Amino acid sequence: ARRVPPGPPKTHRFPGPTIQHGMSSRGPSGPRTVGTDGSDHQFRQTVDTKYKKASIARKSLKKTLTSLMVYYPVCAAFAIGPSLVLGHELDTSNLPFAVLAVFGLLCSIASYTATNAKTFHAKNLKARTNALALLGAANLLAATVARFTVDEDKRLAWVFAELVSTKVFVSLTPGQVYPFAVSMELLVEMIGVIVPLGNVALAHALATYAGGKGD
Repeated sequence: ARRVPPGPPKTHRFPGPTIQHGMSSRGPSGPRTVGTDGSDHQFRQTVDTKYKKASIARKSLKKTLTSLMVYYPVCAAFAIGPSLVLGHELDTSNLPFAVLAVFGLLCSIASYTATNAKTFHAKNLKARTNALALLGAANLLAATVARFTVDEDKRLAWVFAELVSTKVFVSLTPGQVYPFAVSMELLVEMIGVIVPLGNVALAHALATYAGGKGD
């Protein structure tokens, strides 16, 4: 009988690691590891909603405080600027409003500094924004009293109308400009109340969401 030569020795195969291809896609370095196909999104770190709201409140408060830092110098200029240009005396009919505007400007700067500080002090910020609201109310009250107690030719709106009619529109009389000046004065006074009240609400929201010291 013809002898058959023996074949190659038998080898045993052991199961190796299995790579799952299912929903995952291949990247530049090969198959993606199981569990990184986006199915673990619910376990990933997310920014807390209250910190987002605190960031929004901080940005809004800084914007309104910046607008007040422009507003108060305008108020001071409206109070004493026309009298200085026309050579009128500074007295109780105009000077107190300029002083209130200066205090408002300083308080706005202090509030902005407190809002922008790395270490947030909620109690200080609330106190400063409340002071701004009180200044706005005081200015409105003082202006209302002045309309009934100060002589018409010394009122802020009349002096402003006199300035416009003599230095800008010479063809107009102070009496023609006066209604517009009164309307503008009322608008400025209302802004000085509404915006600070908005700052109080924003400061409260920031203290609630940010959880600063002294809240």
